[in-house]
Amino acid sequence: MSTPDATTDSQDPVVAIQIGAVSFADEGVEPVLDILQERGAVNALFLATPTWTRGTGGRQVPGRPLPDHGVQSYDHDWVGGNYATIHPEFYRTTRLGPVGRAPDYDGDLLSDVVSTAAERGVASYAWMEESSYAQALRDYPNFPQCLEVDVWGRPAPRPCFNNPDYRNWHLGIVEDYVKSYPIDGLAWCSERPGPLNILLQRSNTPPELVTCFCRYCRDRGQEAGIDVDRARAGYRELLDWNSRVGAGDRPADGAFVTFWRILLHYPEILAWQTLWTQSQRQLYRDIYGVAKACRRSVQVGWHVFHEISFSPFYRADQDYAELSELSDFIKVVEYNNCAGPRFHSWIDSISHSLFGDADPEQVYPLMLRLLGLEEADYGDLPQTGFSADYVRRETARAVAGVRPGCKILPGIDIDIPVGQVPAATQDRRRRSEAPSGVNADNTSGSALTHCTPEGVRDAVLAAFDGGADGVVLSRKYSEMRLDNLSGAGEAIRQLANQRTP
Repeated sequence: MSTPDATTDSQDPVVAIQIGAVSFADEGVEPVLDILQERGAVNALFLATPTWTRGTGGRQVPGRPLPDHGVQSYDHDWVGGNYATIHPEFYRTTRLGPVGRAPDYDGDLLSDVVSTAAERGVASYAWMEESSYAQALRDYPNFPQCLEVDVWGRPAPRPCFNNPDYRNWHLGIVEDYVKSYPIDGLAWCSERPGPLNILLQRSNTPPELVTCFCRYCRDRGQEAGIDVDRARAGYRELLDWNSRVGAGDRPADGAFVTFWRILLHYPEILAWQTLWTQSQRQLYRDIYGVAKACRRSVQVGWHVFHEISFSPFYRADQDYAELSELSDFIKVVEYNNCAGPRFHSWIDSISHSLFGDADPEQVYPLMLRLLGLEEADYGDLPQTGFSADYVRRETARAVAGVRPGCKILPGIDIDIPVGQVPAATQDRRRRSEAPSGVNADNTSGSALTHCTPEGVRDAVLAAFDGGADGVVLSRKYSEMRLDNLSGAGEAIRQLANQRTP
């Protein structure tokens, strides 16, 4: 295995970058590695496979400014999938079988890159994006039999963590990668909150996001002593509450009091939210166990998405101490630039649901206090983003929360798109993506916040000031400008100079 990896005691910090197959296809393996090492001081690759989402795969999102490298056109027909060779023997325990090969790449990303990177001392991780809302998944034969079920008994768009075919398919990918390739590790991404979290923060929540009541989840609920019928009835009432509040029909006792009354009447609501989270966490445990059983040295970690910074409810679900028991590392999303527009949108959304009795400007100070944030005025967030000190504080909180031996690798924002762009919206519609309920950015305008080399440098330095073991440059190389990537390299070299006697 190449070094350094996410758990070595090397003095060199981990400097990883998320990158997809298209970048190597468009620019060449050796030239890309040259750029990453020279510009960003990169010593680890998060190779995006499998992925079905524009956030980690493909070229720049249509309608967003093309970066100053790579092919200068959009890949409107991009689909995504598994960018490695699929070995059928690892998929015999799932009715899905060996499906998922990406149609837009003729090579094998892991074979094409891992060995060449290792010769340079660059580690390689499979960056596995669940992409639960992607239509491409539902297009695979038999995939509809893996879907969640909503409160009305209808199949919903996203797959269920408790469905054995879905679980075994992902575990097959893990076994395939670890046994077939000399990768250094796996980083698994699942950007999904549970049903209660979505209802709390999103007005007019689609029923398809309030799940899951399939037979596997019902069985698990009954085993846990939960009255499944009452849980389902409670969520139906919450959906009605959410719809009425979102439409401006404020209950006589207010949005919050009415919500709390429903929760008191149906304590099964909280129990079902916990069951959902535990089901997601069990898949994490299984991925960790399978990977380690295949090769003990392989490193396994998780992507904790941006909601950890915005929602005290989601934060309560994500216990770093518990997560660290099944992690060699945790990538915590701390995208400070796009955090401004995203948090502005999140505050507006929850002000039309749980906190529908107050204006966003009144809700914002409360959320800052509850989350331990100190940022710009609410109205300025879309133009300013979050500060670099946010990165330091969130890193320090994560470091304090994990058990010894689990590394914290903050995700650093480099040119993640902000604001609404018609072409990007059209692309999502063309791809028939299901609602995700997360990472919403409803801002617009020409003066929105943007990344700079200095801002990236300061965010990286802040991460290490907070005690980080490394960083993950995000979201994907194919949307980054090279000068901004150089900001990360400048920070790493500054740190190296400080360590030099």
